[in-house]
Amino acid sequence: MLVTLSLFTTAYADVPPDRGYKRITQKLVIEPKDDFADYRFFIKVGADLREYVLKKDELTTIESLGGGAWYRNGKFLAVPKKALIGFSDTATDQKLNALQQAIYDDKVTGTIVLVEHGFIRDVPTAEAAGAKDAVYRLEKDSEKGIKATPVTGGQNSNNAGNTQGSYYSAVPKTPEFWATVVGGILLTLAFICIGVFVVRRSKLKSVGLDASTK
Repeated sequence: MLVTLSLFTTAYADVPPDRGYKRITQKLVIEPKDDFADYRFFIKVGADLREYVLKKDELTTIESLGGGAWYRNGKFLAVPKKALIGFSDTATDQKLNALQQAIYDDKVTGTIVLVEHGFIRDVPTAEAAGAKDAVYRLEKDSEKGIKATPVTGGQNSNNAGNTQGSYYSAVPKTPEFWATVVGGILLTLAFICIGVFVVRRSKLKSVGLDASTK
């Protein structure tokens, strides 16, 4: 099921934008105006998590960690260092170590979602040339600990839990669009069925061979 979903979302991302729209990518730029020695910062995109070290008044530019629909949207996180005590930061044979996995799974108390950013968006063609990367200024906040204020570019939100955004055009989809999507789903299912058939057939052959040799 996960394989099917992954292939479907990738196929969906490859569907051309609606007429009159252009698909663009936008980086996320972070501008810290204070020192945040008590926090560690991460970008969570798709199945990946990457840490960034921020320095006061130095711009940090963040790009998506992958391609396809799954990687179109990311969250920039601030995690209190004291909340990470007890989590191992040692590399393992897994993609994420214990500390990274805990952050990815939203299991670290006090984590702040500073920015929810759309790396991929469909915008009117006339606006595409003037689109700018999203810049956010980070400052200390007496209530939240840290706040992110939009400076320029993008159509993002620094409100935790807000996943809405103009990542794809909102105009009604044409029959040709849905025909492409449905065709992609059917093709994906066909490949999966063929794969299952081949695996089962090879196993049956293996079982028959083992029986004949006994």
